[in-house]
Amino acid sequence: METYTRSKKPYCKPIIIPIKVKDCDYTSIDADTKTVKETFKQLGYAEPEVFNQDSDRDAILNQLLNIREKSEFTEDTDFLLCVIISCSDMNGCFKDFNGVDISVDEVIHIFNTENCIGLRGKPKIFILQTDDLNISTKTPGQFSNTEGDLTRLPTQADSLIYHCSIPSSIETFPWSDSVKPENKWNIAQGSKFIHTFCNEIRKERGTDIHQLTFKVNAAMKEYVDDINSRTLQQQNKELNKHLELPICTSQLLRQFTLCQKQKETDV
Repeated sequence: METYTRSKKPYCKPIIIPIKVKDCDYTSIDADTKTVKETFKQLGYAEPEVFNQDSDRDAILNQLLNIREKSEFTEDTDFLLCVIISCSDMNGCFKDFNGVDISVDEVIHIFNTENCIGLRGKPKIFILQTDDLNISTKTPGQFSNTEGDLTRLPTQADSLIYHCSIPSSIETFPWSDSVKPENKWNIAQGSKFIHTFCNEIRKERGTDIHQLTFKVNAAMKEYVDDINSRTLQQQNKELNKHLELPICTSQLLRQFTLCQKQKETDV
């Protein structure tokens, strides 16, 4: 089966979009950004392009359009890697600084192969942390709004999408007051998803993206089970016990790894 080929020492200049939305709890944004930057540095990637945290919709989309025209993100790279850290509440969007929705589809469309020739034949990977609790975990790739309608995530042949349904601020909910401090997730470390994802990347060098996903899912599942085992005061429903990270991916990404396996002599 045909898959993407990569150089022995892959080059990537990541894009990080951390947005501190007005009137949202953004305790984890700075920590998430720091964790992602440090992880990418350990993997040997180039210095990432980090957006301003107070960017509005037009600024974000225009900056992405400008990035598309730069060879260091396209012709000169082995793959595109974009991380979005924001908040939202439905329908596969993330919010700008002013709380205006930006569709994930809009971001992906900028970099599709019809619009960006320099990325033809190369993977385009998007990792999202947006605190969307309305994701349908039974049907990966679908979002549900309060009326019960479904919006399917956009899929492209060479796109991989992560989208976490565990809010970074979950430990601040009123029902968590009865939990001992030592058993709580410290949101000063960032969101649970970003922390877990980056931790698994560092531990599992050389693991293909599908296996890496399974490991992240397993770690997140343990966290959900722990949350559900607590006395959920003022909470009408528990988090989904069968948590899976909604993924849209291509068979071309099978055996694709974000980093090479470390040699025994590596520090």
